[in-house]
Amino acid sequence: MNQNIDWTRLIEFAGKFMETLDLDAEENLYKKELAFKLSAVRTELLAGDPAWHPHFIRALRTTNLVNYRTIGALDKLDEASSRDLQALLTTFWSGAPETEKLNALVAGLKELNSRELSDGIATGVGSVLLMAVDPTEFPPYRPEAVRQFWNIIGFDYKDAVRTPQGRYDAFLDVLDQLRSELAIAGLGDFDRLEAQGIMWTVMNADPKDEWASQDVVNFRKWRGDKAAAAELDLSTPAVTIAPQLEAAGRLILESGFRSAPSAVDGTTTTWTVENARELARRSELDVGPGTFMAKFERQLQGAGRGVILLAAELAYLQVLPLSNVGAQTKIARIEKILSWIEHDEVPLPPMLQEGLGAEGAFHGGVGFNIQVAEHMKWLSRLVEHVATQPMSLIEAALSDPWAYRDVTQSVPDDRPMIRYSVDYIAWPGYLPPVVKREHRTEIWHAFAGVIGGATGRSDNDEAAIAKDLHAIRLVQQGSSNEFVEWYSEPYLSQWRVGAEDSGQRAWLVRQSQAGTTMLHPWLEDGFVSTPAQHLGSPTPGSNLSQIQAAVNKGYQHIEYSERKLRAMEYHRFLSIMKVDDFVLTAFEDGLYLGVVTGEAHYVEDATSRLRRAVGWQKTPISNEDMPAPLPRLLAEQGSVVDLTEALSIITAWFGVEADPDNETEVVAHVPQIAVVPHLKKATPELARKLHVDQQHLQEVIRLLQTRQQIVFYGPPGTGKTFLGTAIAKFLAGEEHSDHVKTVQFHPSYAYEDFFEGYRPAKSQDGNVAFSLEAGPLRRIADEAASEGNRDKPYFLIIDEMNRGNLAKIFGELYYLLEYRNEGINLQYNPDKVFALPPNLFIIGTMNTSDRSIAMVDAAIRRRFAFIELHPQDGMISGLLERFLKANGKPTLRAELLNALNSEIEETNRDLMIGPSYFMKPHAETDEGLEEIWKYELLPLLEEQYFGRLNRDKVREKFGLAAMRRKAGADVGPVDLTLEPGVPGAGAGDATVGTRSESDETEA
Repeated sequence: MNQNIDWTRLIEFAGKFMETLDLDAEENLYKKELAFKLSAVRTELLAGDPAWHPHFIRALRTTNLVNYRTIGALDKLDEASSRDLQALLTTFWSGAPETEKLNALVAGLKELNSRELSDGIATGVGSVLLMAVDPTEFPPYRPEAVRQFWNIIGFDYKDAVRTPQGRYDAFLDVLDQLRSELAIAGLGDFDRLEAQGIMWTVMNADPKDEWASQDVVNFRKWRGDKAAAAELDLSTPAVTIAPQLEAAGRLILESGFRSAPSAVDGTTTTWTVENARELARRSELDVGPGTFMAKFERQLQGAGRGVILLAAELAYLQVLPLSNVGAQTKIARIEKILSWIEHDEVPLPPMLQEGLGAEGAFHGGVGFNIQVAEHMKWLSRLVEHVATQPMSLIEAALSDPWAYRDVTQSVPDDRPMIRYSVDYIAWPGYLPPVVKREHRTEIWHAFAGVIGGATGRSDNDEAAIAKDLHAIRLVQQGSSNEFVEWYSEPYLSQWRVGAEDSGQRAWLVRQSQAGTTMLHPWLEDGFVSTPAQHLGSPTPGSNLSQIQAAVNKGYQHIEYSERKLRAMEYHRFLSIMKVDDFVLTAFEDGLYLGVVTGEAHYVEDATSRLRRAVGWQKTPISNEDMPAPLPRLLAEQGSVVDLTEALSIITAWFGVEADPDNETEVVAHVPQIAVVPHLKKATPELARKLHVDQQHLQEVIRLLQTRQQIVFYGPPGTGKTFLGTAIAKFLAGEEHSDHVKTVQFHPSYAYEDFFEGYRPAKSQDGNVAFSLEAGPLRRIADEAASEGNRDKPYFLIIDEMNRGNLAKIFGELYYLLEYRNEGINLQYNPDKVFALPPNLFIIGTMNTSDRSIAMVDAAIRRRFAFIELHPQDGMISGLLERFLKANGKPTLRAELLNALNSEIEETNRDLMIGPSYFMKPHAETDEGLEEIWKYELLPLLEEQYFGRLNRDKVREKFGLAAMRRKAGADVGPVDLTLEPGVPGAGAGDATVGTRSESDETEA
């Protein structure tokens, strides 16, 4: 990784600092002390001492090497996450220290808390863990400081930072180069920890008083020290992200602002009041449903050349900077509009084509798609506004970014996202490609310190914020000549709380609120709301407990259960819902779909005080015959309901109308829809393996497909559990054998064991507390419902089902067994709605001799299909004969079984014996057969005939000798003859005769 780095200035300034620097006192000792403490934590962790976690947090808090928010995130973990952290650190700290372990560690830490543990920050945590093993070899890594250092020395780190290991290895490599340069300069021999201390000093310390004033100036200039905004030259442009597209967009804007001929055809003046008003008028025409482009074509039918050229230019500006729309789609969209010009073919000039072909500047999200029509209307208003301004103002706007921004901000009926986008295109070196207003203010708040503080007085002071953002860019850019990308590390995690969120979600917000129908104002004014009259003003992003406190204070007049529900809904609206989420509302027989385009905010309106901006589709979607799980989700209680489970359906609905072309190349990941998987058919191989007729197996699979819940019932030894498990594993597939889970019911089994309940657990501090733990049904249901698994079958085998108290075990889940498309509130999680995923199949077994299934209540009978496995009937009849024939064995065992079952009266059908007793390997010998009869079958029959036959009568009636006589057989189970006169050859007994060589071979 050696690069041609000029170390001259750094070594020069490092030498000046080292004249007065006490490296041990100021840098090394506290790091070594932390390493010592973490080494002790490592020993505790690997020894299984539960005290490791509080000691770990306490050690981290003693230094500034890990920021307090990250430490807080590692401290405040739930029980499951704490166990995950323990497993991560155990793996990382076991064995020799290796930087390649950082990749898995960082991935695991991000899963624990992506909000506070970005790639860079998690890599820093990993470096501190390595430091615990050997601080002189593995010094601490702080992403922002390291990146600043790399920028100053001119180290090209773009390829290095692709992985956590790459980041840290590059850091160590540069430190080694620094050590070498320090030694060459005669400043001393240093280890990596000392080199890191020198680097940190040069990057952060102030020059000493002894320095000459010019040295101080030169040093601060070289380091790119922070300056107050007033001291910065705001006329200096920052580095831009996409010069090619920016130049193409500027060409269209300059031509339009100056009322010059169009940049498209070079002859037609398009930016006129008349063209703008005509385009705006046509944009309001109701031409029926369809994609934006389909409707736009109908709206522009018969329009003049100037209007269509203007439409093409504005559509060009709207789509130009988007990185989530492919180049071919962009070009095709503009060429399509140009093709509507009658009697002429207008090509798109090469420079404009190249602009569309360049990589985009920002991701527009779904908001930019659904709002294309609104953006085009605002651009039409921009054209009309510009066309009415004096030329002196126009020239000022084209020569001064702040004057330009004033012009666009004064366009009526503001649409901030498209305005920020056009501002960026016109002045990319001054106005950044950040088009979400809340992002601009968050960045401004986070980084105002680098310019000596914000100059704006409030979040509404857009002019001051724009200048401050430019100043921040100049400072952060320094002398690196690199674009400052606030949407990447090391900046992202510093300003964006929850930057790595849980992905796009969908919400139902009911439009009938407090007796007021809100649909029409929502659609007309582009927002969604909830009344929140008494909520107070908790800030967006507040946690549930903070919002609950506000609800408890403001809503004392309602019951506590209702306050709890309100708090949950407001928390969803304020803090979980986010920009680019889908929102639905129902009205009469239709659903209206929109996309959230703004953050939560309060307004002075009693009917809709808490709002979010939304881009609505105006055409309703019929709510008849909606696919699962939407009917269930829409029926859930509450004003704000999470519909994310149906995100794939909603995404498809959104795409039908909102994709402007129906050809968007870059498509967001669409979650799987939950479906009942199509189960594969029984094969001849399966039938041969199980010795069951293929048609019988196919009938079972058909029942599973249609009912999803079946029960195998029958006497002992009929292979109920074996058959159910074998069929489940066949249907799941060999590669997914882990999709089959087994649980056994018994009299003490309860809901808390089967589904979920509170159980004692040891906390990190050694105390015992109760935690809500998932049982086997909850675990397999969650796994089946997770992304990536929803099209795969999962099976839960419930063995000995009728031995448990079914009503006690299933509880409210009875409902879900019958209504698979519905959800229900849970006993221990009343705020959660749970539904059995459609790809989860349940196979129960019931032993009819153990506890008659006549005792099973009608509720269970109605919810399961019951399949009898009986040795005399159906699929099990003749199974032993087929097994023996397939394995080349004599039929004696089958004859003995048939004789035994025929001796058991038909009235005792449930007491008959299944074939599995005789399919065991030791049943092939007389000793084995005798033991099966003596220790398994006769005790079972004695119990079943208790009170009717005494022990001797049972043995006389059902003993092995009696069954041999009844079967008319005088040979052993594997063609072994009985020796007459041998003692013990009485009822229930047999002895082994002599074998021929061929008999031995067969055995």
